[in-house]
Amino acid sequence: MCGIVGYIDPQRPEGLLDRQLASIFHRGPDGEGRFEDGALNMGMRRLSIIDLAGGWQPLNSRRGRVKAFQNGEIYNHRTVRLELEALGYVFVTQSDTEVLAHGYDAWGMDGLLRRLDGMYAVAIADLDSKVLHLARDRFGEKPLYFAHNKGRFVYGSSLKAVAGAPWLETRINLAALERYLACHFVSGRATLIEGISKVLPGERLEIDFDANRPPRLYRYYRPILNPAREGSVEEIEALLTEAVESRLVADVPVGLFLSGGVDSSLIAALAHRQHGNIEAFCIAFDDPGSDESPYARAVAEHLGMKLNTFQFDAKRFGDLLPVVCSAMDEPIGDQAALPVHWLSHAAGEKVKVVLSGEGADEIFGGYGYYAEPEAPIAGRIGMDFNAAYATAHDLRGLSNGLLVEAAGETQSGFPLLTYQHEREALVTTAPGKVPDEFERDLATWLAKAHDPVQRRGAADLASWLPDDLLIKADRMTMAASIEGRCPFLAPTVVERALTLPAWQKMKGREGKALLRQLARTLLPPAVVDRRKQGFVLPMTQWVRDWFDSHGGFDAYLRGGETLGIDLIALSKLYNAPGNHSRERLWFALIVLVEWWSTFQKDVAIVRGVRSSTHI
Repeated sequence: MCGIVGYIDPQRPEGLLDRQLASIFHRGPDGEGRFEDGALNMGMRRLSIIDLAGGWQPLNSRRGRVKAFQNGEIYNHRTVRLELEALGYVFVTQSDTEVLAHGYDAWGMDGLLRRLDGMYAVAIADLDSKVLHLARDRFGEKPLYFAHNKGRFVYGSSLKAVAGAPWLETRINLAALERYLACHFVSGRATLIEGISKVLPGERLEIDFDANRPPRLYRYYRPILNPAREGSVEEIEALLTEAVESRLVADVPVGLFLSGGVDSSLIAALAHRQHGNIEAFCIAFDDPGSDESPYARAVAEHLGMKLNTFQFDAKRFGDLLPVVCSAMDEPIGDQAALPVHWLSHAAGEKVKVVLSGEGADEIFGGYGYYAEPEAPIAGRIGMDFNAAYATAHDLRGLSNGLLVEAAGETQSGFPLLTYQHEREALVTTAPGKVPDEFERDLATWLAKAHDPVQRRGAADLASWLPDDLLIKADRMTMAASIEGRCPFLAPTVVERALTLPAWQKMKGREGKALLRQLARTLLPPAVVDRRKQGFVLPMTQWVRDWFDSHGGFDAYLRGGETLGIDLIALSKLYNAPGNHSRERLWFALIVLVEWWSTFQKDVAIVRGVRSSTHI
């Protein structure tokens, strides 16, 4: 696990690579590596996980003419290594990154990526063809940003590191802002900074060393939405066992996050079966309505596993929030980021790797909104839209983007923060407010789904998962300099789960039907049969206290006036009857304002200027 950065610029701004690397120090506090050759400058910060002594990057192939850097882990690197050794390649380390260098030389980028099981952001320079190759893992576990302008190119694991290129302007992308106000995250290629893009999950990029032409983007992976095929408990157990085993491989201590829900508890049971001394880490809350730690304790006692429980101090919300917003790098209005940040730092005192349960809900049908409602549902956004929801299924098929505006939800059924007319008032200058290329491509892919549950899960797999949940998992663990791994996102698991029939995912309002069958063979019934909870915090009071401590709503939001939001329209929205209770929206706005404040300061440091007023 590391962070990677780099740029192509014939002017080679003095100290830029140094400052980029310093900005991602937390992602790799164990050391750094770099390669600098004329306009091409590449670097990494290392968190040592595999081959602690020998895994320093870059790693080479073709007598030093191929240079490989990566952020992440290749779980099947030993299998790929054997294939390469059979072709005559000689390895000088045990590092998984050396597999990337030789694999590229042997098979090219497509052939290499096709063989990998891992989470990664890869940068490979071919000094013979003078092409820089970037690639991101299949489901977006690791971040990768880039920007291109006038013969210059910059990339990195951090939005701040990329925005620090002196030839970029730090302006808010108003179209992305409109989408953030819809969902509390920004899906697809766009970011909140104009001119900076994401490499999408399952995508790779090529750019020539002179950067005169725009980068070339290719999608090397997207799950095929095959017709349903019934699965068995034994089949899913075998796939998950293999996934967990591969993600336990490390040369440092490994633990796991245990919430007491089905997903993390299953990971705990399978990991403990393979490594009896693995420890679990859990967070507890004062509010019984939010606290799942008794279920985590029941799982740990059932398995005979050591559980480390840490109390989340709600009184520190005000101190912790700005720290978490800065660590996000890219803002997400997800309240669970706070306890995950807290837990990651606590776990980091004992381990450098943690396993967690991200991905299970999307592929096995874990969200209640995947089921068709038995009765009309009101108040998703704060108003009654029963009539719209009754036709949501038909509207979803007609939508050519991520949002199904008339139903107040995304293609998956995920509830929106705001209505379209509200966003039109808040961001009056947003260009177009229409689906972009990513959203249109998403709608085309979703049209291939064979049932509504598969369609909804696939929608979240392409949006909510990489652009909220995995951002949270990556940024909060990396803020504590530990590595998070997600066994449910093994490609074999994802591809099989997506093709399970709807009745093996949703039974009435209960999700993950087949996964629960497996869990009943390994876990206490009280854990398996309870309703899904997740991190649900007392946000209404926290948000109210936050505004009060900052002079009230209007006074606080003036601090974010450069974001491009119409503050008069925002005040009217906040003060409309019943709207004070829309804590999801107000929390997302708080995160946005706090992020923007620290982001500008951090980018100024990367650029080597003293004040954010200079950017």
